[in-house]
Amino acid sequence: MNLKNSHPRLGVHPVVYLFAFIVLTGAMSAFAPGGVCAQELTPEMLRAASQQTGLSEAELRQRYAQQGGTAAADTVAKAEEPGRTELADIDDSRPWRDTNVQVQLPMDPAQDDSTGLDDLEDDFAAEEGFFGEEFFALDAGMFTPPSFGPVPGDYRLGVGDEIIINVWGGVDLQLTRVVDRDGAVLLPQVGKIVCVGRTLAEVDDAVRERLAITHASIGLDDRDPREGADTFVEVTLGHLRGIRVFVVGEAMRPGSYELSSVSTVLTALYMAGGPSTTGSFRSINLVRGNEVVATLDIYQYLTGGSRQGDARLREGDTVFINNRGPAVHISGGVRRPMHYEMLAGETMADLVGYAGGFLPTAAPEVIHVNRILPVGARQSGQPDHILLDVPFDPSTGLTVDGQPMNLLDGDVILVDDIGDRLEGWVEIVGSVKRPGRYQFTDGMTSLDLVTAAGGLWPDALTERAVIDRTSPDGAYSSLSVPLADTEAGVPLQSQDVLEVFSRWEIQTRPQVHITGEVFTGMTLDYREGMTLRDLVLKAGGLKASADLLRAEISRTRLDAVTSQDRNVRPTQTVEIIAVPLGDDFLTRDESLLLAPYDRVAIRRLPWWEMQHTITITGEVFYPGVFSLERRDETLSSLVRRAGGLRPDAYPIGARVIRTQDNVGNIAIDLAKALDEPGSQYDVVLQDGDTLLIPDRMFTVKVVGEVGFPTSLVWEDGLKIDDYVNRAGGYLEKSDKGKSRVVYPNGMSLPNKGGSKVVAGSTIIVPIEPPPTGKTTTETIRDITGIVASLAMVWLVIDTAAR
Repeated sequence: MNLKNSHPRLGVHPVVYLFAFIVLTGAMSAFAPGGVCAQELTPEMLRAASQQTGLSEAELRQRYAQQGGTAAADTVAKAEEPGRTELADIDDSRPWRDTNVQVQLPMDPAQDDSTGLDDLEDDFAAEEGFFGEEFFALDAGMFTPPSFGPVPGDYRLGVGDEIIINVWGGVDLQLTRVVDRDGAVLLPQVGKIVCVGRTLAEVDDAVRERLAITHASIGLDDRDPREGADTFVEVTLGHLRGIRVFVVGEAMRPGSYELSSVSTVLTALYMAGGPSTTGSFRSINLVRGNEVVATLDIYQYLTGGSRQGDARLREGDTVFINNRGPAVHISGGVRRPMHYEMLAGETMADLVGYAGGFLPTAAPEVIHVNRILPVGARQSGQPDHILLDVPFDPSTGLTVDGQPMNLLDGDVILVDDIGDRLEGWVEIVGSVKRPGRYQFTDGMTSLDLVTAAGGLWPDALTERAVIDRTSPDGAYSSLSVPLADTEAGVPLQSQDVLEVFSRWEIQTRPQVHITGEVFTGMTLDYREGMTLRDLVLKAGGLKASADLLRAEISRTRLDAVTSQDRNVRPTQTVEIIAVPLGDDFLTRDESLLLAPYDRVAIRRLPWWEMQHTITITGEVFYPGVFSLERRDETLSSLVRRAGGLRPDAYPIGARVIRTQDNVGNIAIDLAKALDEPGSQYDVVLQDGDTLLIPDRMFTVKVVGEVGFPTSLVWEDGLKIDDYVNRAGGYLEKSDKGKSRVVYPNGMSLPNKGGSKVVAGSTIIVPIEPPPTGKTTTETIRDITGIVASLAMVWLVIDTAAR
């Protein structure tokens, strides 16, 4: 199957495109509740389907509901005006569509898992297409002429046109009639008036003349008014008739279309999606009665607005799109680089015009042409492509020898661009008011450039600036120049870059630091006149834990650290200054002046600390959060403050979880801690500890390499092996010697001599690790090899001895 031919932009009738989605629609309807399609219609989906099918959004909703069984089609109301014919059912505001097709809306992006058509569209859009293709990618309805309103002066009425007769003055009357199949309209007391083939002005005269017979107050016209005529007649057009035309040849969607009677060739092309990938944009024929009555060149319309050949259509006309003619491609320095279809006799000048002309950066003096040799010019053993460099004069559109540059089918044209190199400039960067590039003039100096840049900022370093110079041959050099005390400046060259430094770019600003009992410890740039109080305030103020009697400033002794004496090491490079802050620290007038590089430390009160808390949960009378009374408070003290253990408490399973230093679970013996307060079992608690005291337990859990891992009822006196046997026994790959019991408080004991098992314990039987080193088979193989080697050596010795 040719995928390109199935693409919605590549010549497929809407019926084919819509049928491709019918199966998916049925599947969605079948799985939706009540047989209704479960997909929700969105405006984006409706717009996409409308562009692909030519149906209106209202028709899409109606047909989509019919497929889901939720709505019935609305019947078209018949016109009830007198004289109306069956042509009233024709809606010629839209093109003809196949009304029997099934409608499948595009899937919602969140529901659509298929990417076939989308991938084709992406691939097609990614290719550099032909000039004119995008013109037909717009919604066809945007170019549909109205089905009512003014018409050209040469418009001739036909069957189905609606005329409106307005009479006012001595008689007030309005009649609406449709030209019937006999080509006439029927008026009361007047009879039939033939309209077919007449212009609107001719019909107006005929109606006025016939009405004047029965109404004496109606004048025939302004030039021959009747005496006493005070009634006026006007004939206008209402709803225009529909015509059926055919679009065939290399069209995207060839077929029959119903259009308004004022439609033109372009209207039919829009409806059919324009020429296909093999269709011509330059030769589109209007065929009427087996004769070509007009030929449309779309390029003339797109590039010059000329609609020559865009003739008005008539009933039964055929728009025939010919095969695409010779095509060339142009790229480089033109405004619209793409493929173009060329007519016989068109030259490079025509192509450049279609491409929008040369860009300002183009270098059209020499145009490169990659040409496919004609069949008659090809030679055996020689390439079939040649590269031509054609000298071109853009002012005349001819070659330099005055000849037009003819093009051949398949030519690939490249227009070079000029280089990016820029000359005649100098640049200034850094601490100036307006840094940037400036025009270089002969005799220009560094002072001239600084003046052009608005002068130096106050922080500019005037002692030295640097010129980065690039010579005409591309070599780099650097030149140091002063900016102060110079009247003439240093001569500059083209492409010089003058860099003016700020003083603070080449030296570090001194800083001060504050740490300790302030809300935000920080490092700040030192400022002249900064005091200790200023720094404390910038740090957010003092905490309640600050010792107001002691602040410490460590000050660098600049005379010592800047000493040049290499023979004597400074005995002291830092001076420690103790400063009592006092309660009136913020209110008193004086405050210690800081020096560059000072470090301020606000000390903490010696015994300041907040409450330390622990949490007790489980079987106590008052579980919750408790504050430690002292730093050495123990388990027994905490349990006593919590009201003691409840009757159902299980002390054997009690444990402590410690968050400090990520200690984790601590296995304790709560019973002994309560019986022997202050003993080694009575653990000292820490801030953040959690004491868990569980309820009574009655089971033992067996896991690992046993026949059936399970939980068993605890029985006093049973050992590890007893519980394992009740769980199916040890498996073949179990490591019996490594089995162990874990008590509910987290303590673990190995299975040696049958360790005691308490309620709530977990017995773990691990799998035996794989053996390390060589297996028995590998050892026997190695020994056999050694014996065989010894036997061979013995045989050789024995043979030599004989």
